[in-house]
Amino acid sequence: MPNTLVLHDLSEEDASVYLRKSVDGVTYFPAPPGIRSCIGCFGCWTKTPGVCVVKDDSNAFAKLIPEYDVITVISRCVYGGLSPDIKVVLERSIAVISPFFGVVKGEMHHLPRYSRMPALSYHFYGPEISEREKDTARKLTEANAVNLYAPKYETVFHASLEELREALS
Repeated sequence: MPNTLVLHDLSEEDASVYLRKSVDGVTYFPAPPGIRSCIGCFGCWTKTPGVCVVKDDSNAFAKLIPEYDVITVISRCVYGGLSPDIKVVLERSIAVISPFFGVVKGEMHHLPRYSRMPALSYHFYGPEISEREKDTARKLTEANAVNLYAPKYETVFHASLEELREALS
């Protein structure tokens, strides 16, 4: 089983019910409410390379990213996007890429900071996720995979947390 970091937006109660308790090679990282948004200061690129200058729990997540084979993101689907708590943690992880640019698949992108990056597995949950929302979520996953230099990626949808638990078992 690949070494997996799971970023999720589940409440503590829901996490205890729907996520497997203790699994070798799996680390759970709950997206804590109250993480401050990126302030766009570029300090993570210039002052403290690879680490956000804003001190809170998002720094712990960003430091873990290059250590894992897979990053699994479990998020409520919000109009085809990530929940606010997940979104802010991922945005604050911009430090895992470098401030320098290069052309990737014909587009300009930041270059990777690390030689190896994890695969991405996005799991969106929620009742009645429309086809339009699914299309938006798939495009988001692909764009994040390109930006984070993920060697592979997937987008999975779950109508309920129960369905999510079954899929991850």
